[in-house]
Amino acid sequence: MTEVVTLTKCEYLVGELNEDLHPLVDLVMRNYSQGRNMAQEADDIREEDIRIEFTPEIERIVKTLCDEWKTAFDQEIELCWQNRPGEDANESFWAVAHDHNESTNLHSHESAHDYEHGAHVSAAFWIQVPQDSGDFVFQYNVNPYLLMQQTIKAQAGKFLMFDSTLPHHVTKNRSNGLRIVISMNFKFKEEE
Repeated sequence: MTEVVTLTKCEYLVGELNEDLHPLVDLVMRNYSQGRNMAQEADDIREEDIRIEFTPEIERIVKTLCDEWKTAFDQEIELCWQNRPGEDANESFWAVAHDHNESTNLHSHESAHDYEHGAHVSAAFWIQVPQDSGDFVFQYNVNPYLLMQQTIKAQAGKFLMFDSTLPHHVTKNRSNGLRIVISMNFKFKEEE
């Protein structure tokens, strides 16, 4: 008897949300212009991340993304900070606004010191994407010797959800406009 056995697989979910993007762009731009970055040191990767408020629009997107993940993978997720007193909410949702020639270095979102309670699923939701403003790129090993890349074309209104341990980067914004994305970290929902 012959059988195929899968040891590991890494899937991602991509789709579009029917959202009015203007209030989200306004939210990000207000915080961007106020310099509400997650870190102030230029060499800290969180320096490009912009704090945003948990508005009704963000809450609706969170619920929709949780529903999309549940439908696709039959798995309940929630924002990482939910049910964790004292957590910084912006570790779970934030925005990035890339100007001309800006990009994001290779990184992942899991918490090495506390994977059980950290991010398991991450999401990107593009809200402003000028032409030639860069794309999202996964980097992964198909075996210990072969490194591959998968490019996801950025588009306003499009979302992407993926395993938080998956390394990724964002290519340079070659446009003269701002590329704006809202990012989120989810964890597997604990059984009640």
